[in-house]
Amino acid sequence: MPLDRTEAIVLKSFGWAESSRTVVFFSREYGKLALVDKGGRRIKTKRGRLMPFTRLEVTFYNSEKETRGYVSDSEPIEWFMFEKEGTLGRLAYGSAACELLYLLLPEEEPQGALYVYFVSFLQHINADDRRSLPGLFLAFFLRVLSQLGYHPSLAYCVGCGKDIDEPGQRSDPVLFSPERGGRVCQACQRVGEYYIGLSPDGFDLLSRLQTASLDEASALPVRYQDAALLVEALTKFLSYHSEVKSDLKSLEFLEKLRTSELGIMRGTNEREKS
Repeated sequence: MPLDRTEAIVLKSFGWAESSRTVVFFSREYGKLALVDKGGRRIKTKRGRLMPFTRLEVTFYNSEKETRGYVSDSEPIEWFMFEKEGTLGRLAYGSAACELLYLLLPEEEPQGALYVYFVSFLQHINADDRRSLPGLFLAFFLRVLSQLGYHPSLAYCVGCGKDIDEPGQRSDPVLFSPERGGRVCQACQRVGEYYIGLSPDGFDLLSRLQTASLDEASALPVRYQDAALLVEALTKFLSYHSEVKSDLKSLEFLEKLRTSELGIMRGTNEREKS
Protein backbone atom coordinates (compact mmCIF):
# COMPACT_ATOMS: atom_id res chain seq x y z
CA MET A 1 0.00 0.00 0.00
CA PRO A 2 1.39 3.46 -0.91
CA LEU A 3 2.25 5.81 1.95
CA ASP A 4 0.83 9.35 1.80
CA ARG A 5 1.08 12.42 4.01
CA THR A 6 -1.18 15.42 4.52
CA GLU A 7 -1.94 18.21 6.97
CA ALA A 8 -5.36 17.68 8.56
CA ILE A 9 -7.80 18.40 11.39
CA VAL A 10 -10.14 15.82 12.94
CA LEU A 11 -13.84 16.43 12.18
CA LYS A 12 -15.44 13.32 13.69
CA SER A 13 -14.62 9.79 14.85
CA PHE A 14 -16.61 6.55 15.10
CA GLY A 15 -15.97 3.37 17.04
CA TRP A 16 -15.00 0.64 14.55
CA ALA A 17 -13.78 -2.22 16.72
CA GLU A 18 -12.96 -2.80 20.38
CA SER A 19 -9.68 -0.91 20.09
CA SER A 20 -9.95 0.86 16.71
CA ARG A 21 -12.06 3.58 15.16
CA THR A 22 -12.69 5.43 11.93
CA VAL A 23 -11.55 9.06 11.98
CA VAL A 24 -12.87 11.62 9.49
CA PHE A 25 -10.38 14.40 8.74
CA PHE A 26 -10.54 17.63 6.81
CA SER A 27 -7.19 17.44 5.03
CA ARG A 28 -5.40 20.10 3.04
CA GLU A 29 -4.55 17.92 0.02
CA TYR A 30 -7.42 15.42 -0.04
CA GLY A 31 -10.44 17.24 1.42
CA LYS A 32 -12.67 15.09 3.63
CA LEU A 33 -10.77 11.91 4.31
CA ALA A 34 -11.89 8.90 6.39
CA LEU A 35 -9.12 6.66 7.76
CA VAL A 36 -9.01 3.69 10.10
CA ASP A 37 -7.16 4.50 13.33
CA LYS A 38 -6.02 1.08 14.55
CA GLY A 39 -5.69 1.03 18.32
CA GLY A 40 -7.00 4.59 18.49
CA ARG A 41 -9.61 3.78 21.15
CA ARG A 42 -6.99 2.65 23.63
CA ILE A 43 -6.04 5.12 26.34
CA LYS A 44 -2.40 4.80 25.30
CA THR A 45 -1.13 4.21 21.77
CA LYS A 46 2.41 4.17 20.41
CA ARG A 47 1.91 7.33 18.35
CA GLY A 48 -0.53 9.13 20.67
CA ARG A 49 -4.25 9.72 20.29
CA LEU A 50 -5.76 11.77 17.48
CA MET A 51 -7.40 14.62 19.38
CA PRO A 52 -10.07 17.08 18.19
CA PHE A 53 -9.06 20.69 17.53
CA THR A 54 -5.48 19.74 16.73
CA ARG A 55 -3.75 20.61 13.49
CA LEU A 56 -1.80 17.50 12.51
CA GLU A 57 0.64 16.10 9.99
CA VAL A 58 -0.93 12.71 9.22
CA THR A 59 0.90 9.85 7.51
CA PHE A 60 -1.36 7.11 6.19
CA TYR A 61 -1.51 4.01 4.03
CA ASN A 62 -3.88 4.46 1.13
CA SER A 63 -5.47 1.04 0.55
CA GLU A 64 -6.31 0.09 -3.03
CA LYS A 65 -8.36 -2.97 -2.01
CA GLU A 66 -10.44 -1.46 0.81
CA THR A 67 -12.59 1.65 1.07
CA ARG A 68 -10.56 3.06 3.98
CA GLY A 69 -6.86 3.70 4.36
CA TYR A 70 -5.01 3.38 7.68
CA VAL A 71 -3.33 5.98 9.84
CA SER A 72 0.38 5.20 10.16
CA ASP A 73 1.64 8.17 12.16
CA SER A 74 0.67 11.69 13.22
CA GLU A 75 2.59 14.73 14.39
CA PRO A 76 0.86 17.73 16.02
CA ILE A 77 1.49 21.12 14.44
CA GLU A 78 -0.83 23.37 16.44
CA TRP A 79 -3.19 22.87 19.39
CA PHE A 80 -6.39 24.88 19.82
CA MET A 81 -6.97 24.70 23.58
CA PHE A 82 -9.85 27.23 23.94
CA GLU A 83 -8.61 28.20 27.40
CA LYS A 84 -9.50 31.90 27.31
CA GLU A 85 -12.69 33.25 28.90
CA GLY A 86 -15.78 31.62 27.40
CA THR A 87 -14.28 28.14 26.94
CA LEU A 88 -17.64 26.38 26.54
CA GLY A 89 -18.77 28.86 23.90
CA ARG A 90 -15.49 28.46 22.02
CA LEU A 91 -15.90 24.67 22.13
CA ALA A 92 -19.49 24.92 20.91
CA TYR A 93 -18.67 27.16 17.94
CA GLY A 94 -15.56 25.12 17.09
CA SER A 95 -17.59 21.89 17.26
CA ALA A 96 -20.37 23.42 15.13
CA ALA A 97 -17.79 24.35 12.47
CA CYS A 98 -16.46 20.76 12.44
CA GLU A 99 -20.01 19.41 12.28
CA LEU A 100 -20.89 21.70 9.37
CA LEU A 101 -17.82 20.63 7.39
CA TYR A 102 -18.44 16.96 8.14
CA LEU A 103 -22.01 17.24 6.83
CA LEU A 104 -21.23 19.29 3.71
CA LEU A 105 -17.76 18.40 2.43
CA PRO A 106 -17.70 15.93 -0.47
CA GLU A 107 -15.54 12.82 -0.03
CA GLU A 108 -11.87 13.15 -1.02
CA GLU A 109 -12.30 16.34 -3.05
CA PRO A 110 -9.50 18.87 -2.36
CA GLN A 111 -10.66 22.15 -0.81
CA GLY A 112 -7.31 23.83 -0.15
CA ALA A 113 -8.57 27.42 0.22
CA LEU A 114 -11.37 26.35 2.55
CA TYR A 115 -8.95 24.30 4.65
CA VAL A 116 -6.71 27.35 5.15
CA TYR A 117 -9.80 29.39 6.06
CA PHE A 118 -10.86 26.73 8.59
CA VAL A 119 -7.46 26.83 10.28
CA SER A 120 -7.68 30.61 10.48
CA PHE A 121 -11.20 30.34 11.95
CA LEU A 122 -9.99 28.01 14.72
CA GLN A 123 -7.10 30.36 15.46
CA HIS A 124 -9.57 33.26 15.85
CA ILE A 125 -11.97 31.21 17.99
CA ASN A 126 -9.03 30.17 20.16
CA ALA A 127 -7.57 33.65 20.67
CA ASP A 128 -10.15 36.41 20.10
CA ASP A 129 -12.40 38.03 22.67
CA ARG A 130 -15.43 35.85 23.46
CA ARG A 131 -17.75 38.63 22.26
CA SER A 132 -16.36 38.09 18.76
CA LEU A 133 -17.46 34.44 18.62
CA PRO A 134 -20.99 34.84 17.15
CA GLY A 135 -19.79 37.08 14.30
CA LEU A 136 -16.87 34.79 13.54
CA PHE A 137 -19.11 31.73 13.31
CA LEU A 138 -21.65 33.48 11.08
CA ALA A 139 -18.88 34.62 8.72
CA PHE A 140 -17.51 31.06 8.68
CA PHE A 141 -20.99 29.60 8.04
CA LEU A 142 -21.57 31.96 5.11
CA ARG A 143 -18.14 31.28 3.61
CA VAL A 144 -18.60 27.51 3.79
CA LEU A 145 -22.03 27.78 2.13
CA SER A 146 -20.69 29.93 -0.70
CA GLN A 147 -17.51 27.88 -1.17
CA LEU A 148 -19.47 24.64 -1.51
CA GLY A 149 -22.13 25.99 -3.85
CA TYR A 150 -24.89 27.00 -1.41
CA HIS A 151 -25.03 30.77 -1.75
CA PRO A 152 -27.96 32.56 -0.08
CA SER A 153 -29.13 35.59 -2.05
CA LEU A 154 -28.80 38.66 0.16
CA ALA A 155 -27.99 41.40 -2.36
CA TYR A 156 -31.30 41.29 -4.25
CA CYS A 157 -34.80 39.81 -4.17
CA VAL A 158 -34.84 36.18 -5.31
CA GLY A 159 -38.23 36.74 -6.95
CA CYS A 160 -37.74 39.80 -9.15
CA GLY A 161 -34.02 40.54 -8.87
CA LYS A 162 -34.64 43.97 -7.34
CA ASP A 163 -31.71 45.42 -5.39
CA ILE A 164 -32.13 45.80 -1.64
CA ASP A 165 -32.54 49.23 -0.11
CA GLU A 166 -29.56 51.01 1.32
CA PRO A 167 -28.83 50.27 5.01
CA GLY A 168 -30.78 52.54 7.35
CA GLN A 169 -33.62 53.14 4.84
CA ARG A 170 -35.82 50.22 5.96
CA SER A 171 -38.07 49.95 8.99
CA ASP A 172 -40.12 46.81 8.26
CA PRO A 173 -38.67 43.31 8.83
CA VAL A 174 -36.78 41.83 5.89
CA LEU A 175 -38.36 38.54 4.83
CA PHE A 176 -35.92 35.68 4.21
CA SER A 177 -37.26 32.64 2.34
CA PRO A 178 -35.20 29.51 3.15
CA GLU A 179 -36.97 27.60 0.36
CA ARG A 180 -36.36 30.17 -2.38
CA GLY A 181 -32.88 30.88 -1.10
CA GLY A 182 -32.79 34.47 0.06
CA ARG A 183 -34.48 37.80 0.60
CA VAL A 184 -37.98 38.34 -0.84
CA CYS A 185 -39.43 41.80 -1.45
CA GLN A 186 -43.03 42.66 -0.57
CA ALA A 187 -44.21 42.35 -4.17
CA CYS A 188 -42.87 38.81 -4.52
CA GLN A 189 -44.32 37.34 -1.34
CA ARG A 190 -46.52 34.26 -1.68
CA VAL A 191 -49.48 33.34 0.48
CA GLY A 192 -48.69 30.39 2.73
CA GLU A 193 -44.92 30.50 2.11
CA TYR A 194 -42.63 30.23 5.14
CA TYR A 195 -40.50 33.29 5.89
CA ILE A 196 -38.09 34.26 8.62
CA GLY A 197 -38.45 37.92 9.54
CA LEU A 198 -35.10 39.60 10.09
CA SER A 199 -34.70 43.07 11.52
CA PRO A 200 -33.19 45.60 9.09
CA ASP A 201 -30.08 45.82 11.26
CA GLY A 202 -29.83 42.02 11.48
CA PHE A 203 -30.16 41.63 7.74
CA ASP A 204 -27.57 44.35 7.09
CA LEU A 205 -25.25 42.54 9.50
CA LEU A 206 -25.76 39.23 7.66
CA SER A 207 -25.01 40.96 4.34
CA ARG A 208 -21.80 42.48 5.72
CA LEU A 209 -20.66 39.16 7.16
CA GLN A 210 -21.19 37.42 3.81
CA THR A 211 -18.20 39.29 2.37
CA ALA A 212 -16.26 40.02 5.58
CA SER A 213 -12.85 38.57 6.37
CA LEU A 214 -12.43 36.85 9.72
CA ASP A 215 -10.53 39.88 11.02
CA GLU A 216 -13.44 42.12 9.98
CA ALA A 217 -16.02 39.70 11.45
CA SER A 218 -14.12 39.64 14.73
CA ALA A 219 -14.52 43.41 15.02
CA LEU A 220 -18.29 43.38 14.37
CA PRO A 221 -20.38 43.33 17.55
CA VAL A 222 -23.08 40.65 17.28
CA ARG A 223 -25.48 39.96 20.15
CA TYR A 224 -26.11 36.30 20.86
CA GLN A 225 -29.89 36.69 20.34
CA ASP A 226 -29.32 38.21 16.89
CA ALA A 227 -26.75 35.56 16.00
CA ALA A 228 -29.15 32.76 17.00
CA LEU A 229 -31.85 34.05 14.62
CA LEU A 230 -29.36 34.49 11.76
CA VAL A 231 -27.96 31.00 12.29
CA GLU A 232 -31.54 29.66 12.27
CA ALA A 233 -32.17 31.36 8.92
CA LEU A 234 -29.00 29.82 7.45
CA THR A 235 -29.68 26.32 8.79
CA LYS A 236 -33.27 26.42 7.47
CA PHE A 237 -31.89 27.58 4.10
CA LEU A 238 -29.42 24.71 4.18
CA SER A 239 -32.13 22.14 4.98
CA TYR A 240 -33.98 23.10 1.79
CA HIS A 241 -30.96 23.07 -0.49
CA SER A 242 -28.85 20.16 0.80
CA GLU A 243 -29.18 16.80 2.52
CA VAL A 244 -28.62 18.44 5.92
CA LYS A 245 -32.11 18.28 7.47
CA SER A 246 -31.50 19.16 11.13
CA ASP A 247 -30.03 21.91 13.28
CA LEU A 248 -26.39 21.76 14.31
CA LYS A 249 -26.24 19.75 17.55
CA SER A 250 -23.25 21.73 18.80
CA LEU A 251 -25.27 24.95 18.75
CA GLU A 252 -28.21 23.26 20.48
CA PHE A 253 -25.78 22.73 23.37
CA LEU A 254 -24.87 26.41 23.28
CA GLU A 255 -28.55 27.38 23.46
CA LYS A 256 -29.07 25.11 26.49
CA LEU A 257 -26.02 26.65 28.13
CA ARG A 258 -27.28 30.18 27.49
CA THR A 259 -30.74 29.31 28.84
CA SER A 260 -29.29 27.83 32.02
CA GLU A 261 -27.02 30.84 32.51
CA LEU A 262 -29.99 33.23 32.09
CA GLY A 263 -31.92 31.22 34.67
CA ILE A 264 -29.05 31.46 37.14
CA MET A 265 -28.72 35.22 36.53
CA ARG A 266 -32.46 35.79 37.05
CA GLY A 267 -32.38 33.76 40.25
CA THR A 268 -29.41 35.73 41.53
CA ASN A 269 -31.10 39.07 40.71
CA GLU A 270 -34.31 38.01 42.46
CA ARG A 271 -32.40 36.98 45.60
CA GLU A 272 -30.56 40.30 45.62
CA LYS A 273 -33.86 42.23 45.43
CA SER A 274 -35.53 40.24 48.25
